[in-house]
Amino acid sequence: SQHVRFTNRVKSMWEGEEQLFYSECDRTCITCCGFCPIDPSTYKLTTSHLRVNKVQHTRCGPFPLICFGATYLNNNIDLSKVDDVDVTGTPAPCLQRICCCANGKDVVEVDSRFDKDGKVYLTLAQGDGERVTNLILNQVEEAQKMDRGF
Repeated sequence: SQHVRFTNRVKSMWEGEEQLFYSECDRTCITCCGFCPIDPSTYKLTTSHLRVNKVQHTRCGPFPLICFGATYLNNNIDLSKVDDVDVTGTPAPCLQRICCCANGKDVVEVDSRFDKDGKVYLTLAQGDGERVTNLILNQVEEAQKMDRGF
């Protein structure tokens, strides 16, 4: 029935948040002890789309002005149009690894020929990138099969 197809199409396969900081020390310094909190970008993978709610902070040159607000952009990526998904590990800075026991980050790069920006980046906690990449690739394969009518 239509209700079952709709439910399957919007069913969440995975949801995640952007990994903004390497450690609690990093979070404390950047957010001024929590007085200027930062909203992370959010990610949601369904059976046919990857939804990226990107937070873009006001900047002064290369510096984010956290307490001055942000803009929110929603990007829905049709998985049948995705060409490639890659993951890159980024280690925490040396000083943070030594002093704060900081972990690295995984950056998942989703490449779509029909997306206006070309590539979308998901920044995740270290170790999550490989698992999320596999989930996305599996859903890309399923979406492309359905798009071809198999």
